Amino acid sequence: MRSVNLLKIAAEAEVLRYRCMAARQGRRAAFGAIALLFVVAVLVLGEVAAWLALSLRFAAIETTLILLGINLIIAVTFGLLAARSSPSRAEREALQVRQQSLDAARGALSLAALVPVGNTLLRHWRSNSRSLVRR
Repeated sequence: MRSVNLLKIAAEAEVLRYRCMAARQGRRAAFGAIALLFVVAVLVLGEVAAWLALSLRFAAIETTLILLGINLIIAVTFGLLAARSSPSRAEREALQVRQQSLDAARGALSLAALVPVGNTLLRHWRSNSRSLVRR
């Protein structure tokens, strides 16, 4: 009975832990979204400041084209880096460990399924061998 109560307490504690973790992650997401808005604002103001600085030396169209070219180069560079990303060594090793664990669990499960069958066969064999001895 005590073990059942302890299991209930453990389950309630786990639910509470997940609720607290979800609330914390929600706050982190909200703060991250606000920070992202300010990063975008900084980038926009940086573009405006660069345009104003360049417009002192070049005409408006030339200034805009220069900034467009710089932004295009930055976007292509980061796009290529994002497209080139492949799984790291740690990710591949973790996948391999997971696969080995699942295979081992399947093996243990199939062995556990054979135990009752083996037990039944053993009982049947014993009862048949006893009946042969009695004859």
